[in-house]
Amino acid sequence: MNEAYLYPYSAEYARQRGEESLWRASYLSNMDCKDAIRKAVWEHYDGAHLDGDCLAKVIQEFGYKRTAWVLANTIQQLEWGGQYSSENKEWASRIYIPPDKSHNLNFVVPIRSAVLNGVVNQYRTAYQALGLFSPNQCEPDSFEKLDYEGKVLVLSPDTLKESCWKPENQLWFANSGFGCLPHALEETIRATCLADGETTRWNRRDFIGPLKAEYLPDWAKGRLLELDGEKKIRLDRSTKEQLLSERISDRWNAYEKTLLERSPQEILDRSEELAAVRTCRDALLRDMDLYSDEQLAFLPSLFDPMAQLRNYWSQEQEADQMEQVNSAIRSLQKELQEEQKIDTPGQGEMTMK
Repeated sequence: MNEAYLYPYSAEYARQRGEESLWRASYLSNMDCKDAIRKAVWEHYDGAHLDGDCLAKVIQEFGYKRTAWVLANTIQQLEWGGQYSSENKEWASRIYIPPDKSHNLNFVVPIRSAVLNGVVNQYRTAYQALGLFSPNQCEPDSFEKLDYEGKVLVLSPDTLKESCWKPENQLWFANSGFGCLPHALEETIRATCLADGETTRWNRRDFIGPLKAEYLPDWAKGRLLELDGEKKIRLDRSTKEQLLSERISDRWNAYEKTLLERSPQEILDRSEELAAVRTCRDALLRDMDLYSDEQLAFLPSLFDPMAQLRNYWSQEQEADQMEQVNSAIRSLQKELQEEQKIDTPGQGEMTMK
């Protein structure tokens, strides 16, 4: 893969900063990328149809960032006479190409705009397949308005190396730092990566913004609780309760979907199991603020609290349901400790607050 740094400023700016060598290396790579796109179209376009893998080798050689840079520059330079879709025009406008009349026209891809429009469609499809988090999934206007502390932030792909372009590498928990505050003179934020627990410092502008709650994936909810248990981050109690509640609800929804795939008779045959799971769900969700801190540390560590606790659920209907929860948790903790040889919090008697 071409390792040249994508220089994001003009030649004039580079001269002012004494960075001509960086600019020139990037400019030459832009020219090479332009030629590679033109060659790819020549090989994959038969005059009527553009093969679906036209850009595969180009992206492999030059990366997503530079390929997008060259394509966006082409649309921006020729937009006045091009047959581009409104979506592709809007996409290109979001990529800032510094004005440079002496050079930008030199890496315009010389193919018909209708064909280039198809190439851009292929690029956008390939990029979307990466599943990266986008600004649309983050809180709006957050940079100017929101305090980032205690929130899950989305790291911009522009900050990451392309080899690290995975959605799990974008999610970071903001621990502290003046940069958490909008309009602070100091931009530094101390944050922890949800994927591997690494804690480091970023600048506020390195993040797109806080992720909207509805886009927080299930694995990330579990990691937040695990990292809190490991003392790598600090969640407030209300957040812990919310994450546990969402995990239980998500597992119940998944369980319901499995039932829809079964016949009515099969559902009737599993009526006792269904009742037990529903009872377990209701008991786990009810009065969650009464759980001890030990329970909140243990329950979210379970992949599926309902399924794993169901096997330990008391069948005595007259027993108090919350005591059943305590009993089931104790039994499961003991088995995990003895059979799987792992350390779990609260090995003694567990009681409600």
